[in-house]
Amino acid sequence: MRLLALDQASRTSGYAIFDDDKLINSGTFTLKSDDIGERLVDYRKHIEKLICDNDIEEVAFEDI
Repeated sequence: MRLLALDQASRTSGYAIFDDDKLINSGTFTLKSDDIGERLVDYRKHIEKLICDNDIEEVAFEDI
């Protein structure tokens, strides 16, 4: 199973991609806009790209 794990924040968010129990990729992305609406749109674009580019089957978010 391919899993995308997210550590979300309002500016810089982290992610890790696992294939079964093996870490295959990780990194961060930064949202630059001062407008919260624009940051949410950009956040969604980053997540959609990670899902599509890595054949993600499940997504897990950090509990805040």
